[in-house]
Amino acid sequence: MAEPLSLGTAAATVFADVEDSDFTYEVNDRLITTFGLYGYRYREGDDPDRLLADVRELGLYGDGDGYGEDPVAGALALASRATGVHLTRAHYAQPALTGSTDHLMAR
Repeated sequence: MAEPLSLGTAAATVFADVEDSDFTYEVNDRLITTFGLYGYRYREGDDPDRLLADVRELGLYGDGDGYGEDPVAGALALASRATGVHLTRAHYAQPALTGSTDHLMAR
């Protein structure tokens, strides 16, 4: 979080790009839990297992391989459950920004 949270405030963030992805949940300026979407077992925070039942129900912590089938969608659902803020498809189902990467390989 860039700024401290007000008392009684909860915030959840889901970050995902080609190099990294994570979920973070804070309440009253306390980091409750944070974990990589492909490594739930490496969670950290003041109460890292607070959302464990939801994490399992949403399939974010798969058996054997350590992560679920669709971790980004699961993390968005977890954020909604944790904060009580309902996200509709219109909030997150926008076309991805794509384009040529040829210029990145130019010498």
